[in-house]
Amino acid sequence: MGKDWLQPGEEEIGSWSVYIGGQGPMDAKVTGKIHITNLNFHFAAGLSLEKNAASLMTNYQHIKAFEKSEEHLTIPFSEIAGGEIVKKGFLLKSLAVKLKAGEELLFHFGAMNPQKALDALNAGLKK
Repeated sequence: MGKDWLQPGEEEIGSWSVYIGGQGPMDAKVTGKIHITNLNFHFAAGLSLEKNAASLMTNYQHIKAFEKSEEHLTIPFSEIAGGEIVKKGFLLKSLAVKLKAGEELLFHFGAMNPQKALDALNAGLKK
């Protein structure tokens, strides 16, 4: 799949695999990638896992447990107030993206360090 969502003059700085949603193995979540460009913050969904997906998969109900998602979220830097790394549990690290409208979006990196994503976000916000 190409990156047909890139606008003219938009160049990707980096991308990271993440998920959004619940943190436990029985919680619903959406996996995907965040892409930070010189103009925007993007989240491209990959798989949507319904609640209790882990138990459904062990019971051989794979089709019901997850489905492909092609949802895409684009947030211009002008709508983002900032970001920070938050630790959620023993190993789980997340990037909290704070919007000027007051919302906060959490993108979970698992045990991976989201520092490079935060650095790319902050660089985009300074422009």
